Amino acid sequence: MWNLDMVWKEEKSIYETSIETKALKRKIDNEQLHYFKARELNEVCPTPKQNEQYRIITEKQFNSFALVLSLLETRDIDELYLAIYRVNEPTVATLTEFIDQGRIKYAAFVLSSFFNATKKPEVWTRRLSEYCKENPQKTDHVYAHIHAKVMAARSGDDYFVFEGSGNMSDNARIEQYVYENNKQVFDFHKEWILKVIEQ
Repeated sequence: MWNLDMVWKEEKSIYETSIETKALKRKIDNEQLHYFKARELNEVCPTPKQNEQYRIITEKQFNSFALVLSLLETRDIDELYLAIYRVNEPTVATLTEFIDQGRIKYAAFVLSSFFNATKKPEVWTRRLSEYCKENPQKTDHVYAHIHAKVMAARSGDDYFVFEGSGNMSDNARIEQYVYENNKQVFDFHKEWILKVIEQ
């Protein structure tokens, strides 16, 4: 005799396992791609010394997530400030994992309200929002009317800033970036990002 409740639970478990497996595979693929891009970045322009700046034009699939991975290969990040229009879900999963591991000690996110204001918010917005609410001592976040793309990361006495046209998602268009190690520029971005969050 069939127990429909048991059959439903088994099918639900198989479905959820399948979804989790796909999400994990997508996360791993995303990390591998961006670690590859991080190595490419390091070949073109090694980590800038203090007050050194690079200007980059690329058609490759490259963005500030690759830079985060590049920095984390050699150091931890004490403070991370991100103002970004769009992030993909695997990138959110990896960033939150790094925060949990203590590789990123504190992170503040200013994200486009467009992706949180629709009838069905995108999965990455829900996931990041929930994570930040559960970890207020390590994170801050806000949704705002924003199209900026800025990453500022402090590691010890180094102040890395990455500005450009690319989102923290999958993009392979002609993009421009400025990558530098500059405390004054870092402080400038940190200040306005925190003001947006506080408002």
